Amino acid sequence: MDPLRLLADQRCAVCAARGALLCRACRALLPWLRGPFCARCGEPDPHGRVRCDRCTQLGSGIATARSALAHHGAGGSLVRAWKDAARNPVAELAASCIVAAVPRPAAELIVPVPAARERADWRGVDGPHALAILLGRAWRLPVGTGGLERVDARPQRGLSAAQRRVNAARAIVGSGQIEGRAILVDDVLTTGATVRAVAHQLRRAGAERVDVVTFVRVATIP
Repeated sequence: MDPLRLLADQRCAVCAARGALLCRACRALLPWLRGPFCARCGEPDPHGRVRCDRCTQLGSGIATARSALAHHGAGGSLVRAWKDAARNPVAELAASCIVAAVPRPAAELIVPVPAARERADWRGVDGPHALAILLGRAWRLPVGTGGLERVDARPQRGLSAAQRRVNAARAIVGSGQIEGRAILVDDVLTTGATVRAVAHQLRRAGAERVDVVTFVRVATIP
């Protein structure tokens, strides 16, 4: 093991204090999304509406979307440590947060958002796949690819919402067949463009229903 990676894994992923992956002080600062929120897309909403303005970004292929944490403060720091610094143990923490905060959708299969293989190998982490495996164990559901593949590795980071939708739509293709209901897993929900494109392919493959679950989301906190 890389000694620098080993040293990093002995520090808090948020404040870098020596000890646990998430120290007690930073754990108390986790930005949980406990509601009220939109019943469909899970966006924080003081009125708890059935549908909100942001729902349109998810398209028609997604039934619901839920996330454990907001992507700010300690939530954002954990994601950066996981995705940018390859702190792979964050995956277990992310899964435990989801299990604690998100009721398990009724489904027969868990499908991770497919990674850009070269970028995942370079980073040393495939967050959605690792998270799907851990949630599959916790929720006792099989994990499959759904016949999905990412054929365009152009990253979403730095693109506008409209550009993300176009980029994601041409990046994801599907060739398999799916029966029943699927839980689509990703690490971060930003504009919803990626999960929208993946859900579209899952529905085309025969999925009866697609519910999205992510670790964090970029949310407007009321």
